[in-house]
Formats: sequence, structure tokens, C-alpha cells
Amino acid sequence: MNFTDKERQNYIRQSNKCKFKTPEEEFLYANDVYKKCSKCNINKKLNEFRGNSSGTDAFDKDGYRLRRPECVECCKIAVKGKYIATKKAKEQGISYKAPEGTLCAICNSNKELVFDHCHLTNKFRGYTCNSCNKSLGCFGDNIDGLLKVINYLLKFEECKIIQNEDGSLSKCDV
Repeated sequence: MNFTDKERQNYIRQSNKCKFKTPEEEFLYANDVYKKCSKCNINKKLNEFRGNSSGTDAFDKDGYRLRRPECVECCKIAVKGKYIATKKAKEQGISYKAPEGTLCAICNSNKELVFDHCHLTNKFRGYTCNSCNKSLGCFGDNIDGLLKVINYLLKFEECKIIQNEDGSLSKCDV
């Protein structure tokens, strides 16, 4: 149990929000609680998930430490894949940072563009805004996941999805 100064500071800075007084107390609790990994679908001890405090709050509304949806092992695999993807892209002359004037390949915005890659092949796909990139991940980062969402929405919206001659999809009102 090695905790960083930053981790300890979270408990001090947000003492009014957290259920435990120290990271050691929470570690003991999290050693007996299980959570299913969003990637490998295996139930693992909560301690096998890294903290997730990309925002200002390290704790949820009930005072528990926010955790990543995927386990540490799956995170390591993803990081390795991202490294391979950026290395492949660099060899092809593709920059990790989006060139100036680039728009999101999905929604055409120009805010917070990130390097997007296929998690199966580790190939660069394009630059997407952070919101679109996270959304892809939430739906499994694959076509099957997105089709489930489209099929769900089609239950409530009367339209047909058609494939155009160029391969793109569009919506046709019924």
C-alpha cells in the first residue's frame, strides 16, 4: 500500500466529502468490495481499479473514491495499444497532436482534439474531439456497440437508415 502525496492530499482537501479519513482506511474497505471491469467483464476487487479524478472531485456523492470503469490490467493493455498506435502513426508521418485547423472527424468541432485509434488494430483513425472520443469508448469503440444505440433510438424515432453510394450512412424519414 503505497499512496502518493497527491492521493493523501485528496483526502485532506476533500475531507468533508470522503467517507474515509485516510487512503489506508479506504484500501481496507475496497479489498472486500467487487466491481465488474467494463473491458474484460470480470468481477475484481475495487482495489484493482485506478482512481478516476479527471475533474476536481476525487469522490462521488456518497464519499467513495471515484474509480476507472476498467481494471488496472485492462488499462495497461490500452496504454500499450496507444503507444503502438502513436509509434505506427509517427512512422507514417502522422502527428500525435492534430494539425492546426483540423476539425473533429465525427462532429466537425475544433475543440479539444485527440488522437483516435482502433483498439483492435492500433491503427490511427483520425482526430476526434474529446466528447466524440469518449462517446466511442462508452459504446465499446466498435460498430456493434453503435448499432445497439442506433437500434434503441429507432424504437422511438420513425426513420430508416440507408447506406449511400459512397458508403456513408444517412437518415431517411418514413
